[in-house]
Amino acid sequence: MARSAAAKKVAKAASTGGGGRSFRARRDILFPAAMLLVVLLGVVLILVARNERADNAPAGPPRLGDHWHSLYTIYECDDFVADLYPNDVNDFSGIHTHGDGLIHIHPFHTGVTGQFATVGAFMNEIEVLFDDSTLELPDGTILDESGVQCASPDPDSDDPDVSEPGAELRVMRWESVQAEKALGFDDDLADVRFLGDGQMFVFALVHPSVENADIPRPDDAFLRSYLQIPAEDQPIADTSLEEGPTLFDPDDDGSVDEPAEPVDDAPETGEPGNEEPASDGAGDDSSMAGDPALATS
Repeated sequence: MARSAAAKKVAKAASTGGGGRSFRARRDILFPAAMLLVVLLGVVLILVARNERADNAPAGPPRLGDHWHSLYTIYECDDFVADLYPNDVNDFSGIHTHGDGLIHIHPFHTGVTGQFATVGAFMNEIEVLFDDSTLELPDGTILDESGVQCASPDPDSDDPDVSEPGAELRVMRWESVQAEKALGFDDDLADVRFLGDGQMFVFALVHPSVENADIPRPDDAFLRSYLQIPAEDQPIADTSLEEGPTLFDPDDDGSVDEPAEPVDDAPETGEPGNEEPASDGAGDDSSMAGDPALATS
């Protein structure tokens, strides 16, 4: 009996020891396998994040180092607003204004390059309220589609949408000073892009029945003169002041001259012409260079 009991104990001990070694062997395999799985999962996540970042990266111009200028004006119902947004003395993005009626586009970071160089980026920089139905004027007045009632161009129309007063905010974009026709946008206005040097913009609040072609082309004389001045001589505002080079004559009665007649070689579409902008004699370089309020960059 004693021998039989001892034999059973030996067999049991042998059985237990063998099972322990088998468990340790499985554990030694599972741990590196789990680590390998974690590494592979991390690599996959990095690749996915990189692809998403590439998809969202700025595409196309303007790029860091570019320096463009666009003209802007505001049109309310049936007339231009002569006021200009003041000089942006705290420019953080590089898409701003010097109080001169121009949008200066020279991005400081990739957050405002490529598809992110937009009208919305400009409005954010100068801290102006702007969306698909609202525009804040330079004097702080808020133009809103629901509050402004532009007179109908056809009040006798049988269509109440045409005959009744109303308002719709649009962004009009001329691709160059040579372009005669503009592209009109009435939604996603903050996403309207800056695509090149010398574009012109009109922020227009008009009656919904007004055709885009009936929104006047802005006076481009100042922009034409500005673009022909060498970059190092282009006037900018004193950043300690709120005023900058003026687009409108300060001695007039506040009204804006009629838009300049389109040049003879103006293209039939809103696309920029291939030729260099020709000076029409408007805007004398010496008159801007001699203004004591101006500095040169």
